[in-house]
Amino acid sequence: MFKTYTHFIYRAKWSLALLFIALFVFSLLQASQLKLKSDFKELLPSNFQSIKDLDKIIERVGGEGSLIIAIESDNPPNSIRFANDLVAKLKQYPPEYVYQIDYNVSEAKKFFEENKFLYLNLEDLQEIHDRLDKRIQREKLKTSGLYLDFTDSEEQNSLFSTKDIEDKYKGKTSQYDEYIDGYFFGEKGKLMAVVLKPPGAASGVEFAKKLLDKVQSTVQELNPGSYDPSIKVDYTGKFRRTLFEYQTLIDDIVETALLCIFLVALAVFVYFRRLRMVVLMAWAIANGVAWTFAITQGEIGYLTTQTAFLGSIIVGNGINYSLIFMARYLEERKGKKSSLQALEISLRSTFSGTLASSLNTAVAFEALLMTQVRGFSHFGFIGGLGMFACWVATYTVLPVFLSITEQILPVVKEDHVPRFNLSLMTPLVKLFQKHARPAVYAGLVFSILCVPLLIYFIPHSLEYNFNNLKVKTKGQAIAEQDKLGDRVRAIFGSSVSPAVLLLDRADQALPLCKEIMRRSEMDPPEQRMVQNCKSLYSYVPEDQEQKIELLKSTRKLLEDSSMNFLNEEQKQEVERFKKEFVGKTIALKDIPENIVKIFREKNGEVGRLALVYPSDHASIWEGKNLMRFADLIRRNVLPGGEVITGSGDAVIFSDLLRAVIHDGPRSTALAFIAVCLVVSLIFRERRGIFFIIGTLLVGALWMGGVIALFDIKINFFNFIAIPTTFGIGVDYGVNIYQRYKLEGRGSLTKVIKTTGGAVALCSLTTIIGYFTLIIAKNQALVSFGWIGIIGELTCLIAALVFIPCCVILREQRKA
Repeated sequence: MFKTYTHFIYRAKWSLALLFIALFVFSLLQASQLKLKSDFKELLPSNFQSIKDLDKIIERVGGEGSLIIAIESDNPPNSIRFANDLVAKLKQYPPEYVYQIDYNVSEAKKFFEENKFLYLNLEDLQEIHDRLDKRIQREKLKTSGLYLDFTDSEEQNSLFSTKDIEDKYKGKTSQYDEYIDGYFFGEKGKLMAVVLKPPGAASGVEFAKKLLDKVQSTVQELNPGSYDPSIKVDYTGKFRRTLFEYQTLIDDIVETALLCIFLVALAVFVYFRRLRMVVLMAWAIANGVAWTFAITQGEIGYLTTQTAFLGSIIVGNGINYSLIFMARYLEERKGKKSSLQALEISLRSTFSGTLASSLNTAVAFEALLMTQVRGFSHFGFIGGLGMFACWVATYTVLPVFLSITEQILPVVKEDHVPRFNLSLMTPLVKLFQKHARPAVYAGLVFSILCVPLLIYFIPHSLEYNFNNLKVKTKGQAIAEQDKLGDRVRAIFGSSVSPAVLLLDRADQALPLCKEIMRRSEMDPPEQRMVQNCKSLYSYVPEDQEQKIELLKSTRKLLEDSSMNFLNEEQKQEVERFKKEFVGKTIALKDIPENIVKIFREKNGEVGRLALVYPSDHASIWEGKNLMRFADLIRRNVLPGGEVITGSGDAVIFSDLLRAVIHDGPRSTALAFIAVCLVVSLIFRERRGIFFIIGTLLVGALWMGGVIALFDIKINFFNFIAIPTTFGIGVDYGVNIYQRYKLEGRGSLTKVIKTTGGAVALCSLTTIIGYFTLIIAKNQALVSFGWIGIIGELTCLIAALVFIPCCVILREQRKA
């Protein structure tokens, strides 16, 4: 079969070359249509309840994101003038850009000031009334001469105080204290915010870029410096963050891909010392990668934050088959074989080993298809397809172009004498001859140590601190952007992007918020995850009739002539109360428009939304806190038995974390079983199975031990490196054993000298693929790279040192 195939390649090489070039161009054009989606909701399948709820939120309300325009100056009145003109321009934008603009709450502030007593709890109003009544009665007794007073003046003034009640409500309105004329000001008037919220369909990177460009153009057109030389305008919020993270992702993809290609090419050139080898293998892998992403475009249509970096990983791993093939081909050519003979021998001798390697790697990737998370299954599909496509390119594209170049200029000249012969494996072979037994003992001791390390590490292995997964970049501009976000958040005193819960009917709003707050208050105060739950009906005070009667009674008390005990500030407050109190109930229609619009849906309906604000007591970036917050809004049962479900970023992240807990062990075990089955089916002999699977088991055990030793936490991104390492790491045992089987017993030193060098180079290129991820700004990606490198090194040492030493000792004992 191989002889026939080799002759076919030689006869039809030019026609096949044109065919492969045309296929490459077509695949490249197809792959260029792939889109990049950086939204984390793309990682979960569409049938998840959290995704369904999020889609409903976007359909009914719109996206949760906003673009915040930060205006900084030394003169608040000039900032206000600029903001008013800017908002007037923003309101002229087409409806697809602007859903609502928030920048002034004076109407709401005035409303609450006029009706503040109705928003006090009934118990607190009763307490104020009772304290006032008690003090008045005391004053009357004093004037009658029947009261003996043993308190000093300071104690007398403290007998009537509402400070404790005032302090109770002060925290809820403290953020309004710095607002000037109702505008969103902070930092004593130096920083002002304008919040622009686009409609629901407005999401994604393309829209974020258009929106930011449009707003920046408007700001430049207004010329902030003409209002005040000190005015500076900057931007923050979810849409600004989306653009920043997307650009960071693009930079990471380009940087890692270019670095990977350069370093892999350099490693191949240093090993073979022939530029032609680099070009030929690069061309074969380019075809495999192009085919992979062309098929991905047809089947999936886009890449996510997890799959976007597969190009580097496929290049680093996929080139292994070409390396094994070309190393054997060059060995035969140096052995005075003709190019036709060398090609036939290389195809025949490496075919089954590399096929086993590619299938092992592919099935390890494909094990991820069994997971719930769409990002993981996409990663498995593309990775497995890429490994097999690179193997196919190695045995189709590479032989064709290799035979063409041989016809033009032979790889090895007949009279060629190498100037030097560099063998990286020679020191390793000397190790086998002198120190095989100590090497085995050292490996056994480390294996034993890895067991307790793993037993301790596994229960604590998950990464719950999401700060360690953020995008981290260097530079003054980025640091200032992060700082600006914190400064703007301080203006509002709470999250500007609360979780949104959709209701079927308006009468469900109050029971839902009560249920959420009830469940939240079951935790200790310092651990409560919900600061507040609000609906439109939260702004209609409860017990209004009782409160009004109580306030009327309090007003009568204030008409009493014995009120001279009040201090000056309290007297002013009494006068304001007498003037402002009208005894009128507040209905839904009385609530100011800038509050009502927060709860208005795209179709104009109001009242069927609830907003849940996370607390500042416990950081939501801590995974366990985030899961607790997600559980509070994910599913709530109302007193009538109705179930309200919710979604948002917290629920999406929580689902991803739970998916790792649920699918991680299962996909890892499935990948290991699948690899074992492939090895068993291809080799079908006990000795080979023990050699290869033993290599993998030892490498995997050491990998786990090193990860535990350095406390590298597992997250929803890097856990993929564990099952895929099984498929990649088993390749080294496969290729060593395949050559050992052909050469016979006692040949391991020769095998390590020849095939061992190619295997080491295979591992090096794979390590390069992972190493390039370490330079990424995305910290989850960095941890992925480290786990991949550790797995590569441990599997390589097991395949080239530990298992060969065990076999050599066994052969010596038998001899």
